[in-house]
Parts: sequence; structure tokens; C-alpha cells
Amino acid sequence: MIDSLYKINEDCTFNVEKQPIYYLDTNNKMEQEIEVPNRYALVNTRTKKPLNVVSNKYKIRRYKDLIYKVNDVINQTNLSKNITVTDWLHPKGTKFRRDVYFWDHAIPVKDHNREKTIPHLRIYSSYDSTWAEQIIFGSVYVLCMNGLVRPEWQFKVYNRHNSSSDTVYTAEMFKEGLEAQKHLGRELFKLMQRKVYDEQVNILFKTTLAKISRNSLVVSHSDIAMRELGDLWDHYCNSYGHTMFAVYQSATHWSSHPITKGNPQMVSRKREKQVINMMNSRIWNEMIGG
Repeated sequence: MIDSLYKINEDCTFNVEKQPIYYLDTNNKMEQEIEVPNRYALVNTRTKKPLNVVSNKYKIRRYKDLIYKVNDVINQTNLSKNITVTDWLHPKGTKFRRDVYFWDHAIPVKDHNREKTIPHLRIYSSYDSTWAEQIIFGSVYVLCMNGLVRPEWQFKVYNRHNSSSDTVYTAEMFKEGLEAQKHLGRELFKLMQRKVYDEQVNILFKTTLAKISRNSLVVSHSDIAMRELGDLWDHYCNSYGHTMFAVYQSATHWSSHPITKGNPQMVSRKREKQVINMMNSRIWNEMIGG
């Protein structure tokens, strides 16, 4: 329900402040603390632990303030009631992500109601300068909850912490995000009708998602990525046949659910960009008949 918008994980509500940094000058016989110019420790006021080192241009943007700003916009539109929310916080508190799903605006992709696309709003921020404040509208595919990707979907809001401007998100931006989803169902249906061959898919994955550029002259591919993508292709072929939709689902599954020893959030964001590049490639457009 819409009430879930205002339920924020308590771990995400801490405040931060900038505190001066000092170093111990031992060049003279008497030790003294010297303040480091234009450098501050960004400190979690709840735990007293440092999160980052920033300059005087760094503007503190609290996670909860961004959440409240987006929540107010969603409530203004009065377009969605059936909403679910998930919050993610890095164990050290340095990065935050919120996912909002709008179930009232689901778009059926097949003849039954089990498979559909759900509008999905992602909110990112960080205190370690990894992520600027970002608001991105997209979709997920039910049942598999793959994050769907389209090349024309860009950051609607992107505001760095050293910017003097406040983050702006309006009701019109939100409505435009919902409107963009209406075209997605038709596009996915077209992908379901387009037949492809195994060899085409193999070349596509090798030259895009699994591609490794070692330098300007040497280009190869990752065998690990190819094995993972091959298994996903086999899985989705069993459900949707040898179609471009199965290719698309394989790629978005690979980006949405990374198998990695690293940070899944960071890997997923990187892979999402790779999927966009794949969809902008010549071979992809030839395969869809563009």
C-alpha cells in the first residue's frame, strides 16, 4: 500500500556531518595537531564512524530527504495505491538504494495475467561519492523480476553532491515515467515474434556482453560470461522459443541477478549499461529487423 512509502528502514535515517581533519606535526620537538585545509571527514552522527573524506564544496544530501521528496511527488499525482517498497543500505552506510513498484500500472505481456511488466522507480544516493542522487524510471518483468532495459531510458534526475543545486523531481516527471511504460508491452510482443538462431545469439553475446577489450588491438571475450549467458539462453528458450524476447530476457537476467564476489548493486549497474550498448549495436538491430 502507499503507506509503505513512508516506512523507511531505521538504519537508513541516520544524519551525517562534516568534521575537520587534523594531522600530527612531529617535525618540531613539540608535537601539535594541524588542521588539513579544505578536507573534512563525513561522519555518521549515530555511530561516530567516518564515511568519506570530502571538500568544502560537498553538499550533504540525506537519504531520507530524497525519499520524502519523491514520496510527496507520488502522492501528488494520486495515480497509484498498490505500491511495494524495498530499501537497501550498504553495511557501512555508505550507499543507499530504494526500489518502488507500482502494481496498479502492470502491463500484461502474454495472454494470461501471470507475465507482465511492472513500472519500477529506482532511487540511488551515497555518502562515499560512488553514486550521485539519482532517480530512474524503468520496469521489471514478473515472474522473473528481471530489470527491463531500453536504450532511451536515461537518468531523469542526476545530481552530484558537489552541485549547489537542489535535487528536483516533479509530478510531471513521474507521469512521464508511467507513460513511457505503456509502449513497453508492444515492444516486448514484437520481440516475441522475431525468430533467431543459436549461432546469431552466440555471436551477439560474444561481441557485446561478454566482450573484453584488452587494448585497442586485442579484443576477446569472457568464457565465464559466455557460460552464464549460454545457460540463461537455454533456460529462456525453453519458455519462449528461439526468439529475440528470449535473448532479451537472458541479457536482462544477467544484468539484474549477477553472480559475483563483488558488490551486486555495482555489478548490476555496470551490466545494465552493457545491455543498453548491446541493444544499440549493429548486430542487435539486424536481428530485430531494424
